[in-house]
Amino acid sequence: MNHLAHLVLAGEDEGLRLGALLGDHVKGRLALSALPPAWARGVLLHRRIDAWSDRHPALGRFLERLDPPWRRYGGVISDVLFDSVLSRHWKRFGPESMPDYARGIDALLARHAQALPPRLALFAAWARQHRLWQRYDDRDMLAMIFQGLARRHGRKSPLASGLELLDRHEQQIERVFLELFPDLQARAQSFREQLLKHVEHVGD
Repeated sequence: MNHLAHLVLAGEDEGLRLGALLGDHVKGRLALSALPPAWARGVLLHRRIDAWSDRHPALGRFLERLDPPWRRYGGVISDVLFDSVLSRHWKRFGPESMPDYARGIDALLARHAQALPPRLALFAAWARQHRLWQRYDDRDMLAMIFQGLARRHGRKSPLASGLELLDRHEQQIERVFLELFPDLQARAQSFREQLLKHVEHVGD
């Protein structure tokens, strides 16, 4: 899953949402101890979601059908494209209107900008400037995202051409997402409830 999906799956809790975005910036368990507890719980949720998604049969079947070199990078590209599909089905999966949701996420990141890792703070400013949350189904935005992924990856890859995967397999990608995401919603809700129970137990 990519940024938008992780945010939705984190629910309404501010700390979990921040942790959802920090998940790609914090490595290992030791680094979690330096975070506010709610943020650390969000990172743990992020990691669980990635593991569930990577092992999901619907995604596995799709990736197995891809030809090289797409098969190797299909998971990374699909993560971005799933955010595109999520934005198309926002009325079904989104917790509120997209403009309101986007403003809330931008405001959340701005409030905590000084405490965020530098790379995430830069990303937050970039997302706000380019209206990222509202443009995940915009081909120009998707092309920009894939070009950025290719630059960071460095080595030769099809990442910059991620839109080709969408054009070739758009209906399949949508079907995979619509099978995968409700499962992730149920698992994420259950895990959030477990985290909350643990917090309440510690506080007793």
